[in-house]
Amino acid sequence: MKFIPMRYFILIFGFAILFITGPIESSHAQVSRDLQNIFESMLDDLDEDLKLIFEEAIESNSSVVKLSPEQFRRFKQSPINPFDGLKSVAVNPSGTIIALKFDLPDIRNRPVHPLERQSSGLLASLRPAIKDAAKSSVLVYSNNRAVAMGTIFRDDGYILTKASELDNTDTLRCKLFNSIEKRARLVEVNQENDLAILKIEAEGLVPAKWANRSASIGNFLLTPDPFGNVLALGTYSVATRSTAIGQQAFLGVQPETTSGGVRISEIQPGTASALAGLQNGDIITKLNQSSVTDASSLVKAIRDRAPGDQIEIEYNRNGELQSTTATLAAREYSGEQAARFKMMNRLGAVPSQRYDNFPSVFQHDSPLFPEDCGGPITNLDGEIVGVNIARLGRAASYAIPSSTIQSLISKYDSDAKLPRLNIRTRQ
Repeated sequence: MKFIPMRYFILIFGFAILFITGPIESSHAQVSRDLQNIFESMLDDLDEDLKLIFEEAIESNSSVVKLSPEQFRRFKQSPINPFDGLKSVAVNPSGTIIALKFDLPDIRNRPVHPLERQSSGLLASLRPAIKDAAKSSVLVYSNNRAVAMGTIFRDDGYILTKASELDNTDTLRCKLFNSIEKRARLVEVNQENDLAILKIEAEGLVPAKWANRSASIGNFLLTPDPFGNVLALGTYSVATRSTAIGQQAFLGVQPETTSGGVRISEIQPGTASALAGLQNGDIITKLNQSSVTDASSLVKAIRDRAPGDQIEIEYNRNGELQSTTATLAAREYSGEQAARFKMMNRLGAVPSQRYDNFPSVFQHDSPLFPEDCGGPITNLDGEIVGVNIARLGRAASYAIPSSTIQSLISKYDSDAKLPRLNIRTRQ
């Protein structure tokens, strides 16, 4: 077997890749769970033969992937390839195997500066706010490893958690605020929201007290653990919406920044802007009563909304102020655009196994890990405003609002409505 005569190391966007061009002494270097999640998230967007290779790496718990030169060429050109340096790699075509060893930096143990928002001192000062909510949270274990948080919603042991992180439902345990551990049984799975209902044998637990009000843009949010610690401090950043995969709210204008607002240089026929009566040359000054000063703020305001949302637009046409209402449509990403967007959004974070396609979530910027999801998230008054459901990317996490959670668990309000414990899945 002939190997390519080169060896070098590239570090790009927090991912590392080592080109191994000599014999590999240990081709089964153990893959971390975080890296395994990255591999699994890539599978749907890979060519069939590349998919099989990465599936074999996952099955064998290996961080080393062996490719032919032609497979390597396709991988480095793939939209889900996160290693920008691969685009400039010259590969000797006479080589027969290119072995890539993947690695991730230790994001979990990154030192936190005392002046950062996630500093231990600041988080400790916020502990009184989550004192009650912490008692309504649990740690969920599967195969003797912490995989998720949970939220108690009945005092007799019914717990809500994140379904896709439960590796082995026969080994589930929950650790309570008093450090007592209880075996847990799976009652039901709601695939649409990636939620699971667990039951432990316990009495006198502290069920979640759901907020009567929803959080607002800019509110600070706290994620507690069962022991009274604040895991993360974040900010409510995007209002509740659906996150259907591959869709983005779309107005249909080409914006240009002007001194008086944002000028429309082009209207795309049949889009929300055209149907609302906007024309080329109109200058948008406000969206939903908020001033629009430049093109980037207009784009962000539209992207922060969901398809189907209605927005009030104030604009200047030939010196006359007018207003209209537009219903935002959905713009479908192409397969390549969607794949690239997903990969870029994951850089610098450890994403959840399932991190998108939820019917109703709000977005915040708490830096969670996958095992931090499934538990409550509160405002600064300690009111539980939702349940964390996913870490999406570098600056984004999702939570299901408390109003949606209460609707989903309403059938558990009385004993007469409880499902049989052998119910496993509801689509």
